[in-house]
Amino acid sequence: GHGVHDILAYEQGYLQYHPPLTLAETASIFGEMIVFRDLLAQSSSKEEELTLLMSKIDDVVNSVVRQCSFDRFEELVHTSREKGELSADELDEYWMSALREYYGKEGDAGGDSPFDSYENTSHLWSYVPHFHHVPFYVYSYAFADLVVGTLYNNFLTNKEGFEGRLLALLSAGGTKDFANALGPFGLDPTSSTFWTEALTAHLGELVNEAEKIAKELGYVE
Repeated sequence: GHGVHDILAYEQGYLQYHPPLTLAETASIFGEMIVFRDLLAQSSSKEEELTLLMSKIDDVVNSVVRQCSFDRFEELVHTSREKGELSADELDEYWMSALREYYGKEGDAGGDSPFDSYENTSHLWSYVPHFHHVPFYVYSYAFADLVVGTLYNNFLTNKEGFEGRLLALLSAGGTKDFANALGPFGLDPTSSTFWTEALTAHLGELVNEAEKIAKELGYVE
C-alpha cells in the first residue's frame, strides 16, 4: 500500500509527495479491505466466513482502540516530560494508566476489561518503535481504519467514478489536507457525526455480519 501510494504521489515532487499522517495509512488499509472482502467472498463455508469476520473485527478493534490508547500514553508522557526527565517506572505508570483508561479494570479484579489480568504488561511501551522514531504517528492507524471503512462503504453505495476519486486522493500526496481530500467523495470529516457514522459503517457492519452468521450456525440465539 505504501509503495502504491508513493508511486502515485511521486509527481508531486520530493517535498510534497508524502501524504499527511491522517491519510498515510489509507492505501495500505484499503488494500487490506479489498483482500479481506475477496477472501470472504471465496470462503467455502459459513464457519470459515465467521472466522474471517471475527479476525477482521479483532483487527479493527486493535487498530482503533489499541492505537488510541498508544496515543494517550504518548500524550501523558510528553506532557509530563515538559517538567523534566522521566524514569522507566514513571513510563510504566503512564502505560498502565492509558491501558486501564481504554480497556477498563481487569476482569479478575471485577472489572469489565476483555483481559483477565494486566500482569507483566507495564513494560510493553518499550517495544513500540513508533514512540521513539515517529512520535504521535500511531493515531494515523486509527484514523485510517475508520476512514477506509467509510470510503469502502462509499464505494459500495456510489461506485460510479470511485476508482478515479481514490486514485486522485492518493496521487495528491501532501498537497491536500484531510478534509479537502475526502470532499470529492461527499464526505465531511468536520461533521460532528462523521466518526460515529464511520464506526457504524465499518465496525458496526462487520459485527452485524458476524452476528447474523453466528445465529445461522446456532452459536447464539
